[in-house]
Amino acid sequence: MSTETPTAAIPVDNLDHEPAPMPMARQCPFDPPEVYRRLRTEDPIHRILLPSGDHAWLVTRLADIRAILSDPRFSHRNDLIEPPVPPEPIAPWVPTPPSPGGFNMMDPPDHTRYRKILARYFTARHVARFSARITEIANELIDQMVASGAGTDLVADYAAPLAGRAIFELVGVDDGERTDLQRDIDTTFCLTVTLERAIPAITNLGAAIERIVSGRLAEVERSGGAGGREDVLTDLIVRDELDGDELRTVIFILLVGGMDTTANMLALGALTLLRHPDQLALFTAGSDSGHVDELLRWLTISQWGASRRALADVTVRAEPDGSGGHLVREGEMVVLALNSANRDPAAFPEPDRLDLGRRPSKHVAFGGGVHMCIGQHLARATLRVGWDALFSRLPDIRTAPGTDEPRFRLEMTHYGLHALPVTWGPET
Repeated sequence: MSTETPTAAIPVDNLDHEPAPMPMARQCPFDPPEVYRRLRTEDPIHRILLPSGDHAWLVTRLADIRAILSDPRFSHRNDLIEPPVPPEPIAPWVPTPPSPGGFNMMDPPDHTRYRKILARYFTARHVARFSARITEIANELIDQMVASGAGTDLVADYAAPLAGRAIFELVGVDDGERTDLQRDIDTTFCLTVTLERAIPAITNLGAAIERIVSGRLAEVERSGGAGGREDVLTDLIVRDELDGDELRTVIFILLVGGMDTTANMLALGALTLLRHPDQLALFTAGSDSGHVDELLRWLTISQWGASRRALADVTVRAEPDGSGGHLVREGEMVVLALNSANRDPAAFPEPDRLDLGRRPSKHVAFGGGVHMCIGQHLARATLRVGWDALFSRLPDIRTAPGTDEPRFRLEMTHYGLHALPVTWGPET
C-alpha cells in the first residue's frame, strides 16, 4: 500500500472493458475460478459490476489484499458493504447500520470494544484447553458411524455435528438447537434462495437466538448472578459487559461463524486428502498446524472473499516491484478475492499444487487486519482434531461407490460439499 498522494496513481485496469459480475464459475471443483490466473497477471485490480449496477474493484493479488485488509482507510461497516453476489431474487441491497453487537461489520473504535471483550474466549491457550473435548466429540461421532455400519454421510454424520458441537459447547448452547439452526443458516447462505424460503429461515433464526439468550439470562438471574456454567454466554452475562441486544447479535455471529465455515472445511478437506493419497500419507505421519494451514490455503472456502469501502482516495500498488499503482477513489468498493490471493504465484511457489510439506505461509483464508477471524484458533484445532481422529480411527475410509463427483456447494456463500457418502472396511 502506497502512502503517495493519490495523483501519483496510474490506473492499471483497462476501463474500456464492459464490467461483468464477479466471476464465480469453477472449472475444477478444488480450484478458484480459472479467470483469476489471467487477472493476477494482466489486470490485478479489475472493474466488476455489482448487483445494484454500481462498479467495484476486484483485487486478486495477495500483497494488495493484505495491504487493503490492514489499511484503516478501507471500511468494513455494514451500511457501506454491498454483497457482490447477493441471493437472488431477494430484494435489492439497502444500506443498513450494523446491529448492536455486530462487531464483524463495524470499524474501530466500536469493533475494537467488542473484539476486546470476546478475544479472551478464543486465545490459543483457551482453545488448547478445549481441544481435549473436541477430541472426545470426534471419537463419539466416529463410534456412532462405526456402530451404524460401513456407509455414512461424512457431512451430516461427522463434519457438521463436530464443528457444530464444538462451537455450541464452547459458547454454551444446548446441542438440541443445532440441527434447526444449521438448516436455517444454510437457507440464508444460499445464493439462489427465494423470499418464500428466506423469510421463514430468518424468522426462525431470530426466534432461536432469542430463546437461547433469554433462557440463559433467566438462569443466571435465578442463580443470583453466579451463573453456574463455564461457557462464553454465561460468562458474558455474569460480567454484564453487553446488553441483551448485543448478546443476541454476538452469540449469533459466533455460532454461525463456528458452524458453517469449519463444517464445510472439514468435509472438503477430507475429500481432498482422499483424492491426494500422497498428501494423506504426510498428514497421517504427523499432522501439525502447517498441514492444516496448507489445506486452508489451497481450498479457501470463502466464495467471494471480503469487501471494503474506501473512506479516502487510496493508491493501491498492483505491481510486485512497487511500480505503477491504482487509484481507488473515496466511496468506491473493493472486493478482495481471498481464494485468488491464496493461489498467487508471487507468494506461493507452485501455488496450485497441494503440498503439506510447504513451509507455513501467511495465507488469508481467515482474512487479515483487525477483522481477521476471531475464531481461527478454534477452527484450526477442530480441523486438526477432526482429520486426525477420522483417518487414524478409519484408515481405510474412502468415498462410497458412485460418488466420484459429489455435489459441491457452488450456490452457497461458503464452498464445500452438500454430502459425501463414505465407506470403510474390506472392499467387496
